Amino acid sequence: MAPILMEKCVAIFSGSSHMSSVVRTGALAILTSAAFSFVDCRLPVPAAFEELTIIALLLLVELGLQSQRKGSQPISFKKESGAAKSLAKKCAADIVSASSNRNRDAHAASSTLPTDQLGLAAKLQAAAKAGDLVFAEATMQKMIEAGSRPGIVSYGMLISAHAKAGNISGSERWLEALQKSGLGSPNAICMNMLISTCAKHGDIEKAEKWLQKMPELGVDKDVMSYNAVLDACARIGDIDRAEGWLRSMREHGISPNVVSFSSVLHACAKASEPARAEHWLESMSLGQGATEPNAICYNAVIHACSKAGDIVRSAYWIDIMSGKGIQPTVNSYSTIIDKLAKEGDVEGAEEWLERMASAGIEADVVSYNMILCNHGKSGDTDRAAVLFERMLSRGVTPNTVCFNLMLNLHARTGDTVSVRRRLKEMETLGVSIDKVSCNTSIKAFVKSSDVRGAEHMLQEMCRRGLRPDIFTYNAVLATCARVKDPERAEQWMRRLAAEGLEPDASSYGALVDACSQVGDVQRAEVWLEKMARAGLQVSGATYGKVVEAAAKLGDVARAERLLARMDDAKLEASSSTYNALISACAKRGNIETAERWFSHMATCGVQADVASYSAMVHACAKASDVHGAEIWVQKMEAAGVEGNVVTYNSVINACARSGDAVRAEAWFNKMLSKGIEPGVFTYNSLINAGAKSDDLARAERWLEVMSENGVQPDDVSYSTVIHACGTKQQPQRAEKWLAKMHSGKCPGLEKPSAFCFNSVVQAWARAGDANRSSHWLTAALHDGTEGSAASFSSVVAVHIRDGSLEKADQWLRQMISAGHPVPRTGSGSFDALANAWQQHGERTRAAAVRQLAAEAPSGPTYSSSDRGFGGAERQWQRGGARPAGNGGGGFGNRSAAWRP
Repeated sequence: MAPILMEKCVAIFSGSSHMSSVVRTGALAILTSAAFSFVDCRLPVPAAFEELTIIALLLLVELGLQSQRKGSQPISFKKESGAAKSLAKKCAADIVSASSNRNRDAHAASSTLPTDQLGLAAKLQAAAKAGDLVFAEATMQKMIEAGSRPGIVSYGMLISAHAKAGNISGSERWLEALQKSGLGSPNAICMNMLISTCAKHGDIEKAEKWLQKMPELGVDKDVMSYNAVLDACARIGDIDRAEGWLRSMREHGISPNVVSFSSVLHACAKASEPARAEHWLESMSLGQGATEPNAICYNAVIHACSKAGDIVRSAYWIDIMSGKGIQPTVNSYSTIIDKLAKEGDVEGAEEWLERMASAGIEADVVSYNMILCNHGKSGDTDRAAVLFERMLSRGVTPNTVCFNLMLNLHARTGDTVSVRRRLKEMETLGVSIDKVSCNTSIKAFVKSSDVRGAEHMLQEMCRRGLRPDIFTYNAVLATCARVKDPERAEQWMRRLAAEGLEPDASSYGALVDACSQVGDVQRAEVWLEKMARAGLQVSGATYGKVVEAAAKLGDVARAERLLARMDDAKLEASSSTYNALISACAKRGNIETAERWFSHMATCGVQADVASYSAMVHACAKASDVHGAEIWVQKMEAAGVEGNVVTYNSVINACARSGDAVRAEAWFNKMLSKGIEPGVFTYNSLINAGAKSDDLARAERWLEVMSENGVQPDDVSYSTVIHACGTKQQPQRAEKWLAKMHSGKCPGLEKPSAFCFNSVVQAWARAGDANRSSHWLTAALHDGTEGSAASFSSVVAVHIRDGSLEKADQWLRQMISAGHPVPRTGSGSFDALANAWQQHGERTRAAAVRQLAAEAPSGPTYSSSDRGFGGAERQWQRGGARPAGNGGGGFGNRSAAWRP
C-alpha cells in the first residue's frame, strides 16, 4: 500500500497537469517559508531574498521536470517565456499566501500578489533600507490602492524604518495599521527597535507601554526588549525603575545579560549613586545565571564614583578591573580627568593624564579637551599652550573643538598673532575651520581694537565658503565702536542688511555706542529711534551710554530728557548713568538738580555707590560749600558706603576753596586713618588751602612734604605756590620755585608752564623790577613758551615807569610781532608809551608810536591788576583747587588775560 501511495505522490509531483503544478508550487512554498521562519528566529533574512529564493527553486524544479520529459532536446526559452511568466505570477501568489500563513491559519492565504506588486514590494524594501520614508510610504499606498494586501514583511519594514529614523509616531502608526490589517503579529525585532527609539528620545513611559503590550500583540519579550527599557531608565538616571525592570526580567524567566546590568550601572552613575553601582557590579557574578562584568560595567562604576567626587574610590576600581585581567580604557581615566577639570583641579587632572599614559593607554583628543576647557575658563593661556604642545608631541591630532578652545583663549587676551598662528596650524594639519573658529578669532580683533583684522577675518570666512552670521557682523560692528568710528560701523550695518540678515539689539547697540563715544549724541539718538522702529527692545545699558555721553558734554537738558524716556519705557538706569548726570550737574555747580537726581535714583531702587556720593561732595566743593560736602560724607558713611580718594579729595578741595587750611588738613588726616593713599591732587588741594589762607609757609611745606612722601609734584603744585608768592608781592620767593623748575631738577617736569612764567613776570613787574620781569619773559620765549598779551603789556608798563622807553618800545613792537593785540589806553598801552616819549621831548618817537597804533588792529584795555590763569586755570576747572588770588596773565591763553 505504501509503495503505491508513494508512486501516486511522485506522479502528482512530477506530472505536467495544472493540478500537479499547483501542488508542487504550494508544497515548495510552504517548506521554504517554514525554513526561513526558523532562520528568522536567529538571523533576520530580508523578505525580498526569501521571495526570490522561492521563485528560483520553483523555476528550477519546473525546468528540470520539463527537460526530463523531453529527453535531450534543448529548452527553448523563447517558446516557454509565456509559461514562465504565468509561473512567476502563480509563484508570487503562492509566496504571499505562504508568508501570510506564518502565524495565521491557512484560510488567510487566499490573497494573491501580481508580478507588478512584487516589484513594488522590492522598491518599498529598498526605500525603507535607504531611509527614504516618503517614497516607502508612497509605495505602500500604491500597493494598497492596487487592491492587494501587503504582507507582514512590508509593514515590518516601515515600522523598523521609522524607528531607525527616530520617528516614534510613524512607527506606532504602521504598527497600528498592521494590527488592523489582521495579517498577524509583528516580530520581536520591530518591537525592540520601537522600544529602543522611545528610550533614545527619553520617552520611558512609551517604552514601558510597548514592552507591556508585547504579549497582547502575540510577541514574546526577550532580553533585548527589556534591555531597551533599561536603557531608557539609564538615560534619565532612574535607578529604582531600572532595578524594577531587572527584577521583572528574572521573574519572567529571562536571564539578564551584561548589557542589562551595564544599563542599571549607568543609571546609578547618572544619579551619582556609587554605592548602588558597586552593589550591582558585585552581584553580577553571584547567583544563578552569573555574568562577568566587562570594561563598560567597571567604567560605569568608576563614573559613578568620580561624579560623586570620590576619586580615591574611582582609582580603587581601576586597580580591581586591572587585577581581574580587564584592560582599563580611555573612558576609565577620562571620567576622572573630566571631574577634576570641572572642579578646577587642573594639576590633578593633568596628573591622571600622565597616569593614563604610564598605564600604556594613550589619551584621546577628548581627554585633552577636558583640561583645555578648564584652562579656557581660568584664562591660563600659558598652561593651555604647554598641554597643547604635549598633545602634539604624543601624536594626538587636535580636532576643531580643541583648536577652538585655544582660539578662545587667545581671543580673550586680544592676541591676534597667536590666533593667526593657530588658524595656520589648522590648515597644515587638515583640521576643519568652521564658523565657530572664525567667529571666535574675530573676538581677538575686537579685544585688540583691530578693525582691519576683524574685517579681514570676515572676508576670509567668505573665501572658505562659510556664510558670516549676525554674530560675525556684530563682532565687526563692536570693533568699529571700540575704535570710535561710527561711519565705518554704519557701512557694515548697511552690508549686514544687504546680506539678508536682520540686525539685532547688539547690532544697533554697537552703532549707538560708536556715536556716543565720539560725542555725537544726536546721531546716537537717531539709531535709538531706528532700533525702536525695528521692534527691538532698547536696553537700559544702551540708553545709558547716550545719557552718559550727553552728560559728559555738559548737555544736562538732553541727558535729563533721555533719562525721562527710560523711565517711561520702564527701563532701569544703572548707577553709572545716574552718576554721570549728577556729576554733570555738579560740574555746573547746580547742587539742587544734582540732589534731585540723587533722590530720584533712590526712589527707583538704584543703590547709590561711592561715585554717587562723591559726585554730590564734588558739587558742594564746586560751590565752596564745605558744610554741604561734609554732610554728604556723613550720609555716605551712614549708608555703609566707604569713601575713596576722590571723595576725600573733593572735601579737601572744598576746604581749600574756602581758604580753611586747618579743616583741609583735618580731612587729610582722616583720609590717612582710613588707609587711603593721597595722590598729587590731594596735596595740590592742601597747597592751595595754604595759599588761599595767605599762609605761604604752609603751602611751601606741603610742596616739600609731597616729595618726601613719594608723590611727584606736577606743574599745578609749583604754579600754585609761585602764583601765591606773586600775589603776596614776594617775587623773590616765586622766582626761587620757578628757578628750580627751570633748572631741570624737578623730576617729571620738562620745563615750567606758561602760567608759572606769567606769574613771576607779572610779580616782578608789579614790584617795579623791569630787569627781572624782562629776564623771565625772555626765558619763557627762549623755551618756546608763547608770552601772553598781559605779560608783554606788564613788561612794557614797568619799563615806562622806570624810564626805559627804548626797551618799552622794543617790547611793544615784539608784542605786535607775536600777534598780540596792544591795548589803546592804560599802562603798557600805545597811549602810555606815546605820552612817555612826549614827556621826554621825543615827539618824533611819540608820533611813530601813534602811527603804529593807527595801523595796528584795535586791542583791549588792561589795568595793572589784569591777570589770566592760562592752562593752569583750566586744570583747576576740572576739579582741582583754584590758585589763590584773582588772576595772573597766562601764556597760551590770551582770552583769559584781558577785558574788552
